[in-house]
Amino acid sequence: MAAMAKPSLLNPLRSHLNELPLIDSTSIRTNLREFRFSHFNVTLKHARNASVLPVIRAQSSPDYVPDSKFYKVEAILRPWRVSQVSSALLKIGIRGVTVSDVRGFGAQGGSTERHGGSEFTEDNFVAKVKMEIVVSKDQVEAVVDKIIEAAKTGEIGDGKIFVVPVSDVIRIRTGERGERAEKMTGGWSDQSSAAA
Repeated sequence: MAAMAKPSLLNPLRSHLNELPLIDSTSIRTNLREFRFSHFNVTLKHARNASVLPVIRAQSSPDYVPDSKFYKVEAILRPWRVSQVSSALLKIGIRGVTVSDVRGFGAQGGSTERHGGSEFTEDNFVAKVKMEIVVSKDQVEAVVDKIIEAAKTGEIGDGKIFVVPVSDVIRIRTGERGERAEKMTGGWSDQSSAAA
């Protein structure tokens, strides 16, 4: 059986309760209802504006460099600079390059066309070329320097370079992974030099 509290022990507590001011229960219910409703609205607003994607925060250290064996260097360039950039990359031994025609805008803004003496803008995108090069960690700075050297005109619209860590490289033909897959061996230049 549960022990019952002795009335003598509760008497001091009762005397203190009598000293407390009376509170109207209807005001408590109203305040509670308003709190729940306002809390629900705030939660609903945040839920509507909430991003589906996770929040990613940048590293606070200015010297932070992601640690990966390989990096993809993406360069957005003027289309007429692609041949100079690819030649410069070949000279430093970079043979694996992917080139795509892309459209976009940055500080340069959209392109304006003239037709029949009047200006109009079809869209806000400028034709550019994206070069993608996956290299080992020790080649990144040389590749970035060569791209800047060959693509720079000094005017707005020269483009941007993005360096992205790559977790692995796999050669489809052989199934090789990592450094063996990243090295450009066994291509046409190796086969033609072996035949000569």
